[in-house]
Amino acid sequence: MSTALSPLLAPMLSSAAMRAVCDDGAYLQHMLDFEAALARAEAATGVIPARAKAPIANACKASSFDLPALAEAATRSGNLAIPLIKALAAVVAKADADAARYVHWGATSQDVIDTAAMLTLRAAFDALLREIDRAIAGFARLARQHRDTATVARTWLQHALPMPFGLKLAEYAAALHRSRARLRRLRHEALALQFGGAAGTLAALGDKGLLVAERLAQELKLPLPDAPWHTHRDRIAEAASVFAILAGTCGKIARDMQLMMQTDVAEAFEPSGEGRGGYAGSSTDIRVEPKPNRTQ
Repeated sequence: MSTALSPLLAPMLSSAAMRAVCDDGAYLQHMLDFEAALARAEAATGVIPARAKAPIANACKASSFDLPALAEAATRSGNLAIPLIKALAAVVAKADADAARYVHWGATSQDVIDTAAMLTLRAAFDALLREIDRAIAGFARLARQHRDTATVARTWLQHALPMPFGLKLAEYAAALHRSRARLRRLRHEALALQFGGAAGTLAALGDKGLLVAERLAQELKLPLPDAPWHTHRDRIAEAASVFAILAGTCGKIARDMQLMMQTDVAEAFEPSGEGRGGYAGSSTDIRVEPKPNRTQ
């Protein structure tokens, strides 16, 4: 079973905000946002008739499309853009047959796919930054609270010297702060519009290709790159590397907490609460009486 699509398992593995970002409907809407913005940009620059803009933009609502049907059609076309553009043109044609001729005008499949990926990535950055802000603030608050709380520093998991528990918590905040700085930099540097047409030259737009690209970037609030980039994946690879660093940092913090919460160590613990098991971490132990906190 795919946990990414499972309403039963996904809540244990991701936040509600990130599940919303990665939802199929949200990604489809980002593809349609590209198409609506393209129509507005081309109408503003005189590439397509101004009257075509509204019928196209009005049709760009993900709720109007059959996601399973698009997914099935994509297995034959090789990508999701081809069946989506056909379906979008059909929806537009019901309102204005002439406007349907200008759907996706001058663009190519990779333009809509990669730009939608950039919009999704931007939403992911924003969701992660909000969560990291909360975590940093929480660890900083606990670091101040426990600046004079003594605990044991360890080397190779063996006792070494005493240390303030607050120092360990401050280190967690600092590591997350570094990841936050990387994400903020990437949000400004890694995101970019992809728009090049079939061969990367925007030839179908004549001498207005650059004007449309500039207007499209403004519509989507994405940086305009020096040139089409869809065969160069370094932006996406850099984002993946920063996500991996963040995941490693979170994993290190979680492992530390797990070791400190062992019964024979008991330097830290999670308080019991509604819906949780007991201190043994088992569904057989449902005690809710408080346990002494040895760090206080």
